[in-house]
Amino acid sequence: MAILATEKVLTLDYWKPASKIQVGDYLFDKNGKPVKVKLVQEYRSEECYQVTFNDHLTVSGDRHLGFLAENKVYRNRTYLYKNKRKFKKLLYFNNVEYLLTKPLKDKRGRLEYSIPTTKPLEFPHQTLPVPPFLFGYWFFAKLSNKRYSVPKGYAKVVHEEFKNHGYEIVERWTLDNGEKDFSVHPTIESHLVPNIPNKIPNNYLMADTEQRIALLRGILHAKSRQYNKAKDKFRFTSKHYAIILQIIGLLESLGHRTTYFFDNTLKNYVLSFKSRLKLMENQEPKPIKVHHARRYIKAIEKIQPQTCVYIKTEGDDNSFLVGEGFISVC
Repeated sequence: MAILATEKVLTLDYWKPASKIQVGDYLFDKNGKPVKVKLVQEYRSEECYQVTFNDHLTVSGDRHLGFLAENKVYRNRTYLYKNKRKFKKLLYFNNVEYLLTKPLKDKRGRLEYSIPTTKPLEFPHQTLPVPPFLFGYWFFAKLSNKRYSVPKGYAKVVHEEFKNHGYEIVERWTLDNGEKDFSVHPTIESHLVPNIPNKIPNNYLMADTEQRIALLRGILHAKSRQYNKAKDKFRFTSKHYAIILQIIGLLESLGHRTTYFFDNTLKNYVLSFKSRLKLMENQEPKPIKVHHARRYIKAIEKIQPQTCVYIKTEGDDNSFLVGEGFISVC
């Protein structure tokens, strides 16, 4: 298979266009594990296609572009096994050339082929200036006077996190929600100077799994009404598209499937997701026995001839992750 030379590929050095991938680079396979590149070939293809998924993400390549995909039969098997016993059935290999000969919808109009989201990416452990939970909380809860507002019911957990990392809590004024705003000593800013970030730094987004989970927990504890227990669903809002993209990347790197839209009334972006990770105190996640998050292939369209790059890794299935949704191709 080959992807377009312009497609972004996730490496240990973060994202690179496929045209910049070299032998010896490390990519990530469908299970989130690093795999070494052993062959790269660039060529021009006269038959290029764009594969569009049901969340509007795309991956483009030549007619040999392939996926380890699920079909209806496979998904039905996973439902039978879910939360009962371990599921071991292998995914089907389907390339664009094959998919073009098959209907993408079944007789009931439902999309037939789906690609599982990646399992949590195995980034290396990072030495961070501020513990990830505290950074996530600070980034979204800080006030202009270096105080913090705390959503109702979260104060105990947040205070314990600060104290466990050696910070002194100084309570201030009682807020409308019944909680008190507070400050800490030393300040978080004192550990970040001289470059106080206005977005989440890459070393936090590319930290190991436990550090990224802690970062996500801190972010969720900084904002109220993030978890709906009845629906077992999280939501995150922001007026800044760049921040939304960073949170999507964080969630997808942990194996979540995300959806978002722009609310024209409130003028902000609304991101939603479900999680089997324990992120909030009132959450009761079910155990993970079948990796169930997925996106569906919605359309395949022919596009103009372009330069493509064939990449082969040392991995058993030659899968690696491409694009904003960490979509697995092979």
